[in-house]
Amino acid sequence: MRAPILKEKILRELAVKEEISVKELLAKFKINRPYLYRILRSLESNGAIILETGKIKVVDKKVLLYTWGEEKRKIFQVVRGATYRVRPKKVRDFVVFSGTSALWVLGKVLEPSFGTAYIKKDDLDMLKQIGIKREGYPIRFYSYDEDVFNYTMGIRGYRLAIIEQVIADSIGEGMYTRIIEELLEEIEQWKR
Repeated sequence: MRAPILKEKILRELAVKEEISVKELLAKFKINRPYLYRILRSLESNGAIILETGKIKVVDKKVLLYTWGEEKRKIFQVVRGATYRVRPKKVRDFVVFSGTSALWVLGKVLEPSFGTAYIKKDDLDMLKQIGIKREGYPIRFYSYDEDVFNYTMGIRGYRLAIIEQVIADSIGEGMYTRIIEELLEEIEQWKR
């Protein structure tokens, strides 16, 4: 099975923009039209988006994020991350935290164990040097998608993935608790 990485990029773009044209997605990701429409029609049948005359509008972000989370689960099954025991403070300058590790930074969980972090391939050697000491929490590091670095936010000195990505990664990690529901409610409040 191939990891649906391109599909994840499309879902991320929809979650961030909420209104976008089909032409923009085709140009940005350089994909063929039938593949994109297959993804969009499945999202439309789930009630996540409305697709009219080449325009896409997200109508139910919760459904979109849960769909993205299911795709993340598939990605995590295929793409195995490298797990290192590290102190988050020592790696925060060159990684993007997501999933449970980002929820820890946000104060939603007690520890970042087995959370997700993204790292650029160029920085893997630095991570290996820090990870040799085996101090801290086990965190899974992924380098398959450096596009995550374009969608970040800074909180308390840590670089986190956008909140939509954090939710999708948490679902992909297997977390389904009220924490995710609370984050979804917070997103709705931020809009108001």
